[in-house]
Amino acid sequence: MGTTRTAGGIQYILRRNRGQKNLRLHIGSRGEVIVSAPYHVPFSEIDSFVENSSAWIGKQVSKVAAHTYATGDFVPYLGKKMSLLVIEGTSRYDIVDDKIIISCRKQDTETVKKLIRKMYIETLAKIMDERVPYWCSRTGAPVPSFGVNRAKGKWGVCYPSENRLYLSYMCATLPEDLIDMTVLHEVCHLSYSGHGQRFWNLMRANMPDLDERKAGLAKLAKSGWNLNIV
Repeated sequence: MGTTRTAGGIQYILRRNRGQKNLRLHIGSRGEVIVSAPYHVPFSEIDSFVENSSAWIGKQVSKVAAHTYATGDFVPYLGKKMSLLVIEGTSRYDIVDDKIIISCRKQDTETVKKLIRKMYIETLAKIMDERVPYWCSRTGAPVPSFGVNRAKGKWGVCYPSENRLYLSYMCATLPEDLIDMTVLHEVCHLSYSGHGQRFWNLMRANMPDLDERKAGLAKLAKSGWNLNIV
């Protein structure tokens, strides 16, 4: 949800978030421009922010792949570019070598996308079942309630006061070392809600190659790896 606005010829979706401190800009899965902003920032400042980011926006939107969700398309999965095979049969998905096989009676785009989402959610839930308790034991945090959500603007979110955290199902497109970094990131927020020095000290104490992993995530995000997918 959000308000659609135009600045400098760029149409964007504006979302206001309580507690947010800075303006944030990202490209949605279908190439849409999305800006999240604190409630106190005026429209004029947000419009200027979008206009000043026009070069970056154009570059990122150009990377959005046109997925067909038919045989021959590709599906990003655990850091690999998997080929998609759609066949007729009982509704299910299978992962065989470098192929994602989607079986369904009604071979339309929405049915295929639904099964890919199911695959992402179930893959990530299985990883979290193991890694959330593991990182909690390492950091001394209580094991929270946790799960997978369908957010696309954030890899993860943590609510320390409620002792719960979620990862976006899109994390299943990432290599497992980057998923693990994201799990640790949200677990560390159970101890420190902000991104202060103590938070980063805790992250680095448990993941010495943190900077390399962060750079890897940034590189994937900039490449448009998982844009325009489900």
